[in-house]
Amino acid sequence: MRAARCVAGAGPALALLLLGLPTAAQDHVFGPGGGGIAPMGRPPPSQAPPQQAPSDAPETHAAPGGADSTLPQGNEPTLPEDPLEMSEETRARIGSDGDPATFGTVGDTERQFYGLYYNEVAGEYRYRVAFPVWAERTKPSLTDPTVPDRASLFGGLYYNRRSAERADDVLFPLVWNLRDRISDDRTTVVGPFVNRRAPEESDDWLAPLYMTGRRPGGGYTIIPPLLTALTSHAEGGFNLIGPGFCSWKGGNRCDVRTATDIDVGVAPLYFFGQDAGSQYEVIPPLLHYYRYRERDLSWLNIWGPYYREHTEKREIFHLLPFYWSIWGKDERHTTVAPFFHYGHKGDRENLLITPLFMNRTGPAGERTFATWGYARHRGRTELDMITPLFWHYRDPDIGLDQKLLFPFLYTRTSPREDTTAFLPFWAHSKRHGISRSLWITPFFNHRTHLRGWSTSILPLFFVGRDGSDTHLVVPPVFWDFASPRSRATVAFPVYWRFSDEESVTQLVGNVYYREQRQRAGLDWQLHVFPFFSYGETPDGHWWDVLYGLAGYSRRGTATSVKTLWIPIPLSD
Repeated sequence: MRAARCVAGAGPALALLLLGLPTAAQDHVFGPGGGGIAPMGRPPPSQAPPQQAPSDAPETHAAPGGADSTLPQGNEPTLPEDPLEMSEETRARIGSDGDPATFGTVGDTERQFYGLYYNEVAGEYRYRVAFPVWAERTKPSLTDPTVPDRASLFGGLYYNRRSAERADDVLFPLVWNLRDRISDDRTTVVGPFVNRRAPEESDDWLAPLYMTGRRPGGGYTIIPPLLTALTSHAEGGFNLIGPGFCSWKGGNRCDVRTATDIDVGVAPLYFFGQDAGSQYEVIPPLLHYYRYRERDLSWLNIWGPYYREHTEKREIFHLLPFYWSIWGKDERHTTVAPFFHYGHKGDRENLLITPLFMNRTGPAGERTFATWGYARHRGRTELDMITPLFWHYRDPDIGLDQKLLFPFLYTRTSPREDTTAFLPFWAHSKRHGISRSLWITPFFNHRTHLRGWSTSILPLFFVGRDGSDTHLVVPPVFWDFASPRSRATVAFPVYWRFSDEESVTQLVGNVYYREQRQRAGLDWQLHVFPFFSYGETPDGHWWDVLYGLAGYSRRGTATSVKTLWIPIPLSD
């Protein structure tokens, strides 16, 4: 019906188009200078005799190929037989907002009800019920409206449908036979048996014991009692038979010769896999692992304590945990635990480690020797250690010299600083031209720097200045922090004061005061808890006794009083 309305609505427009097109086409084909027959229904235009041009008029010539009409000559355009017809691809892409269940229902709906019999008719749609024996619905088929779409239910057990699209028979709940006449797809279910046939597809099930199917390029077989699942398609598949499995890509079967990516195994005993660039093998009971990479031709092979690896730069061979060996171009490293390690790289770099000492020569010629009671390093920096108690470190590049005689003496000297400490009683540190710090015992410290100073007597007293900021702290009773824009002072628990450029807040015992600068003036208030409160604003003032037992307020011309906490306006 919706399609019919669209055609009916387009009829007048198409008529006008069809009536107008011949005239326009004839004007284009047989236009001025084109000759021919004029359109039917109007007389041919009169042909006036050509006028003689004056003798003194300039002679004109037509351009080659010129004509009075600028439009190219051609055949008259034609309309398709069905302007609203569309291809199946276009129909599938744009879809439809129509409801297939209401197809054929046009006009008013008539309903008849006689006890257990019900009849409903709406256009070509009809629904009848003789409860509980029979029910039937008929309407036009979607793809061919000339063929009826009938669906019937007999006794609530047998369902039958016939249309241009479907041919279904169902005997609830045992037998199902469903056929799609458009796609030639048939499905038959008889108890646990399922049979389906479609173009290039098939399915056969005996649920839940056996299920198999065929698809273009592959198929599937599932046998749950045997823990078997076999699936394949044109691009790969997955097979599972008990503990054995195979997953692959490329080809329609599990074959290492044809698959581009494959993983197979028998869990938990054996695993193997490969792709275009790598390969691996794992045998857990034998502690075996193998890996190969095509990109750099590297490989790794492990069998229990045996470890062998090859890379572009190095060869590695270990017999864990006692023997370790790595070698490559101009280098070799060998460890025999726990006896020694020796390695060299190039002509200068080498390392020897034994349970008694360590000796190393670095790539730049630096040398390090260390044993239990003595250590020595010579290179860009220098270090001497005599027993673990004395350390002497030097960096000639920056003029740094450090000494530590643990746990009594520490010194650090360089062009930037000078530090001396006799632990734990005295320490002095000086950053030349920047700061100076003095410690007397771990409790007293005095420090000066470019922006100020500070003094601390831990943990009872702290005072100092940093630029324009000051602090004074005597915990736990007094704190004072001040800056050019704010200040906070606390004398616990009786005095609290906080101020900044906009406001002041102060509490002394039970007296609270607050003021705040506003654009129109000063707003302040005073409270003597809980007895009396008074405050002033730029446009008035107020006071309270016991916060409303009695009170008065004025803001501009508005005034009010409070009696027994009830506000009473006096004027607006």
